Amino acid sequence: MTNNLSTYFLVSHGSRDPRPKLELNKLAELLSGQIPLSKYFRKDNNILKSPVISTGVLELGPKPLHEQIQDFWEYTRSLHITQMQIIPLFLLPGVHVTEDIPAEIEIFQDKVRAIATSEMVFQQQKSNLKLENKLEINTPVKINLSPYIGSHPKMVNLLATKITSVSADAWVVISHGSRRPGGNEVVEKISQSLASSCQVLVCTAYWSVAPDLKSRVEILVKQGYQEIGILPYFLFNGGITDAIADTLDRLSQIYPTIKFHLTTPLGATEELARLVSDSIKS
Repeated sequence: MTNNLSTYFLVSHGSRDPRPKLELNKLAELLSGQIPLSKYFRKDNNILKSPVISTGVLELGPKPLHEQIQDFWEYTRSLHITQMQIIPLFLLPGVHVTEDIPAEIEIFQDKVRAIATSEMVFQQQKSNLKLENKLEINTPVKINLSPYIGSHPKMVNLLATKITSVSADAWVVISHGSRRPGGNEVVEKISQSLASSCQVLVCTAYWSVAPDLKSRVEILVKQGYQEIGILPYFLFNGGITDAIADTLDRLSQIYPTIKFHLTTPLGATEELARLVSDSIKS
């Protein structure tokens, strides 16, 4: 017997650094309080009173993503839940979002179809049920792939609160960066939106491609800015955000009269959880 409840699977990039995984799990906990459960349902005399949420990583995980999804599915099918919403916690629409995650989902669905087929054959041999009844018993999971979280229209508002909380003459939004043609357009548009809404100069820098943080700061200093804010456009703290902080320490030594303000990345906050919840509902 099926129901209209859904489970939720958060997918992030993955890292050798343990901090992003801890933050991912914390975000899942916060999200649990943001998603209303439409109704309770009974299974083995227990009542589910909170959404079923799990997490996985695309790279550097204990197993491939499709196997992580399958492990979660094996649990949720025992609750007779046949819908799963997968939420990519990615800020940019790169290859991971457009190709890698959909490919992993397709591998998972192929395996589910194979399992459902074998179960139908078994049921047929066991009870000689009619085909339509067997299909009802073995309905495969329905996957809904949400848009990547960076595409949410309120993401700019979340970033704007970081800018408005600090007094600075100019800001640099630094992202990982992409070598793909047009791959950094999203960050450029975010920068323009922040400049308009916060009424301050906002420019961009990238960790893996030009312009880098050092060259961008050099330009701002030559233009006369004395207080410069740095906003890392990353989900969680990790190796790259540590490297950005180290770079800023070196820049502070090069420009001792300049006051730098380094904000934190988005982080596992109630505000980000609310954004994720909103993307699920929309």
